[in-house]
Amino acid sequence: MIALKNLAIIFFDLIDKYFHQKRIINFLKTHLKEINIFLDIGSHKGTYTDLILKNILVTEKLILIEPQKNIFDFIQNKYKNDRSINIYNHAISNKEKKMKLHINKHDLTSSLTEIDKNNKYLNLKAKLFGGSLDEMIKKKITIKALSLKNIINKEKIKKIDLVKIDTEGHELQVLQGAGNFLKKGIKYLIIEFHNSNIFLNYNPVEIEKYLKKNGFILKKRFKFPFTTWEDRIYFNKKIKK
Repeated sequence: MIALKNLAIIFFDLIDKYFHQKRIINFLKTHLKEINIFLDIGSHKGTYTDLILKNILVTEKLILIEPQKNIFDFIQNKYKNDRSINIYNHAISNKEKKMKLHINKHDLTSSLTEIDKNNKYLNLKAKLFGGSLDEMIKKKITIKALSLKNIINKEKIKKIDLVKIDTEGHELQVLQGAGNFLKKGIKYLIIEFHNSNIFLNYNPVEIEKYLKKNGFILKKRFKFPFTTWEDRIYFNKKIKK
């Protein structure tokens, strides 16, 4: 079972690096020759930040937000010599508050949103990675969540060319926390969508409605092979190119 787990991790990592990420960055390069600010919400170990740094000119700064303390420590050390990068050890939600963070063994999937333990896809995935859903969840911790508006005000931001949101089912709340800045100050969004009801109280249709209401149009969908999730890129039609 351990060998199967390791093979599964290697297999999906290779698809991510050499297929999924490549398609996304190629699309971004054709639409964004340079950006003023890149905001990476749910940065994990900086995969998207590295893609941006290697492929697109950033004229002002990059902001990474990661709620898991051990991952935060890792990226702080990783980017310690880059003064253009600011890193926050917080969760992002619709307002400032204390919240429960579900820490998973596969830390890329840790989330503020509780999973549906009856979901067939999740149970199959847990078996593939060598265990049950209960075994996959390590612990729950209380953390401080900020709103996106908190970060924007702290960083004194007037506009952001590109925001990536990967918060494992908490994407709508992140968008809500931007307030009016969402439609007035953000040009492009990359958002992870789950097309299976793996999270409780998660509704991708509501995210779509909220984005449309705030002036965003879907530019491209990138489905990750053999899974039920995809990354979508949105453009704010209210902001001039």
